[in-house]
Amino acid sequence: MQEKWGTLNDIGFPRLLHNIFAARDSASLLDMENGKVKKRFFFKTGIPVYGISNILSEVLGRLMVRKGIISQEVYEKSLETMLHEKKKQGEVLLAAGHITPHQLNDALNIQTKERLFSAFAWVNGTYHYYTIEKLPKDLFLYPVHPGYVILHALKNGYYPAERMKTEIEEKQGQIIAFAHKTIYALDDFQPNPPERRALTMIDGKRNLVDILAEIETRLSIPRADIYPFLCALLATDVLILQEGGKEKKPEGPSSEDKTLIEELTGKYLKLKSLNYFEILGIGWDAGNGSIKKAYFKLAKEYHPDRYHNNAQEVKTAASDIFTLINTAYTTLSNEKTRRAYEESLKSGVKQDVTQDAANIMNAELQFQKGKVALSRKDYKSARESFEWTVRLNPDEGEYKTYMGWTIFNLSPKDAAEVKKAKELIQDGIAANPKQDKAYYFLGVIHRVEGRLEEAESCFNKAVEKNPNIPEALSELRLIQMRKQKEGKGFFKKIFKE
Repeated sequence: MQEKWGTLNDIGFPRLLHNIFAARDSASLLDMENGKVKKRFFFKTGIPVYGISNILSEVLGRLMVRKGIISQEVYEKSLETMLHEKKKQGEVLLAAGHITPHQLNDALNIQTKERLFSAFAWVNGTYHYYTIEKLPKDLFLYPVHPGYVILHALKNGYYPAERMKTEIEEKQGQIIAFAHKTIYALDDFQPNPPERRALTMIDGKRNLVDILAEIETRLSIPRADIYPFLCALLATDVLILQEGGKEKKPEGPSSEDKTLIEELTGKYLKLKSLNYFEILGIGWDAGNGSIKKAYFKLAKEYHPDRYHNNAQEVKTAASDIFTLINTAYTTLSNEKTRRAYEESLKSGVKQDVTQDAANIMNAELQFQKGKVALSRKDYKSARESFEWTVRLNPDEGEYKTYMGWTIFNLSPKDAAEVKKAKELIQDGIAANPKQDKAYYFLGVIHRVEGRLEEAESCFNKAVEKNPNIPEALSELRLIQMRKQKEGKGFFKKIFKE
């Protein structure tokens, strides 16, 4: 398959995986981006074999804690060993006897699957597919058949249910049949027995709505339960839909316009990843004459007016490109804005998902270092480590929480620092509301400030998140004892009067 840029909204991840599998390129990469989240998947002959991401919950150690393979304590100790011995987490856990080779193998396999599964939830987002000469040697390859990935991601709720329902229901009047040729075997999908039985209902003569009704009545399979299976087989061209009766007039853009939309969207996404010099195809030393010449050449090709006879979607795609070109031109043709832009390029670091993934792991290592310093009440060292974690991974709420707590412990009587500490913890909660420790830390700060009602509320929230958090439970007991003591004192005062 040729190098391709596109949006997931147009194609959907199931179809994209199928197209890659159908191409059977010997070695290839798929880069995906959705807001700040990035993923990269490696493919061997069209089959996904490895994945990386900048999502903290997908780090191997955290995944093993979540799956009950190791404890949180073991995970944190392994990070400390990684810091000192410069080893990978799997190696550290194996050497310490915390896991078996079989458990490591299973965890790495689950990690690859989960990174793939979570990408199915991306309705928006962009992708870039391209071939490479060969896969890197240091990868632990875990092949997962795309048929299996597609079906089980759909069945387990990773793909938007409404989108799946719409994809089925808008085609109910069409005849459903098996394709004459397919690149899949049924076992590639690993369907369950009811799904296999449902296929016996398809005869290539009846429309989808009739087949769904028969599956529901004769096999007692609810429609919602069979939708993922049918969607998976339709996305992979194992099943096809044909018009029955009168030929339906095509809706939306023509096939020519659809091709044009795809080409223009790909061009836009490619340009979007470039700097302004690269967009215009000029060097850093280009003068105003060269800038203007490059601009007019591109503007002539991508001005929306050129596509006035095409569908609105074509004009919109062209307009997006033209806006990028125009912004590049106006920035570089002005001496002041060009100088400022050049400085921003020199100071900025363009990172791909590989560097992001490294930052995530390095942030985890610094986080563990900070927690060790915090346990020793070395608040200065803890702050230095937590500052690094926030710098390396600014989107992780837990890091901000511990940063705030450390600042409070460093300067509990400095009003400005205490305010900063509370703001950081609140930011941490906003980013990750599941943190029991965040509410506990905030509760302690409120207690020290004499805000007992706010403190009690925070401790209760900490217990809601984790019923076994000892620190918060202890604080709540002390608050209750204080209330009882104050109550007794109140009644004594009344009787004396």
